[in-house]
Amino acid sequence: MSWNKLLGFDKDLLLKADAKLGERQSYIMSMLAIMLICLSLICFASSLVYVLTIFHSWIIAILVALFLSFVVFNLYRLFILTAFNVSGSSLEEYYKKHEKHYAEHMDMGGDMSGLTDAEIKGKTAVSKDQLRQKSVMSASAFSDVFAVSIQVISISTIAVIFATGIELYIFKDQINTILEELKNQYSSHGDTWMVENLLTAEKDKDFILFNTNSLLLIIDLLVRGLGNWKIAIDLIFLILFLIPLVLVTKSKEIREGEYMRELALSEITISFYSYLIAQRFCLKTLEKSKRITGLFYKKKNLKR
Repeated sequence: MSWNKLLGFDKDLLLKADAKLGERQSYIMSMLAIMLICLSLICFASSLVYVLTIFHSWIIAILVALFLSFVVFNLYRLFILTAFNVSGSSLEEYYKKHEKHYAEHMDMGGDMSGLTDAEIKGKTAVSKDQLRQKSVMSASAFSDVFAVSIQVISISTIAVIFATGIELYIFKDQINTILEELKNQYSSHGDTWMVENLLTAEKDKDFILFNTNSLLLIIDLLVRGLGNWKIAIDLIFLILFLIPLVLVTKSKEIREGEYMRELALSEITISFYSYLIAQRFCLKTLEKSKRITGLFYKKKNLKR
């Protein structure tokens, strides 16, 4: 299976690139997609722990976990795709201001109403080849500090939240032992509210993972029990979640690779083609409206 398709990888963009470089770029994108799938599976497992504790239902837990993992996958994919840019390369000025590319390959004030579809396609293809030949991929990482900061903060938050779910599952036996001790202690002191509402299963329902109805209670027990080890484990998950983003923003094979070049060239070319089509349509419409207006005034003058 071509895992890179999950990231929107278009192999046709590399038809003019070296075959080995193209295969390498395809492999890198597939590895990135697999990383995102693995992170989504972690989110799925963690979500199961959370939802099972709250609802005590496998059906609800699986549905909610699937939804949350799907959301995380697509959110991370958005971060990856927005990190694909040509900042620092010779294509940056053309990518940010497409008009510069237009001006180099056409007369901006000329008459384009007579252009045929074949001529437009030919002009855009030639302009793309010329821009490819003079492009130099020397990208600078972290060009947009604000955007990268938002991405890192978002991913870090996701990592800590779902890391806690995995930690709860890992230490569920120890937590259940403490919960049993708490139940006995509260019962001996006559605290029926805590026992009945937090430490006793609802009617027709059984505890699945934890012997409590309170998610906050088991999280509090986890934090208190692990202490500083909780921070250490969270850091491990944080590193795992940040690896794909770091690779995209720091790896020269990605940022200075053939795929990044061809992707930027493709977007600039599509913009150029659309501009020519739009200009031709507007000029033809303007000429047609002038003829109609001229005929209208001519008939009006004849009637007078």
